[in-house]
Amino acid sequence: MKRILLSGAAALATICAADAAMAKTVSISFDNLCDGMDIIVDKVSGNALETGNGCDEGAHFGAGTIGKVKLRGHAITFGVNLYGKGGGGYQYIYVISYPFVTGGTWSNFSTTDGKTLSREFAGTYTVGGTPSHGTRGPRSSTDRPR
Repeated sequence: MKRILLSGAAALATICAADAAMAKTVSISFDNLCDGMDIIVDKVSGNALETGNGCDEGAHFGAGTIGKVKLRGHAITFGVNLYGKGGGGYQYIYVISYPFVTGGTWSNFSTTDGKTLSREFAGTYTVGGTPSHGTRGPRSSTDRPR
């Protein structure tokens, strides 16, 4: 099962990478937190890629799809890898409202075993710019609960 999932993720990343040159990068920052995402959307394939920005720059990357989520509307759902931040034991899912508009909503969830899912954070985001420690907040959306 893991092998199939990894193969699928690699194929998705390859497809998105090939189309990324034609796609536009949009930066969002998570309101009241020190991080956000730089997102490349390919509207033709319905795929997207992300990397962390702000205090999580270089800490994570992910691939996802655009679709309609029941009770949430249109969104991009990302599977996010945290190995760059030392979070190899956690797998994250981000759900970000799309199209991108300042005041749009996001939430993330994590799992350590693939059987249970915990909601970590939720909030709104701002389009454009990169978050910074001093103005957006002291915590990251990938920080573990205290």
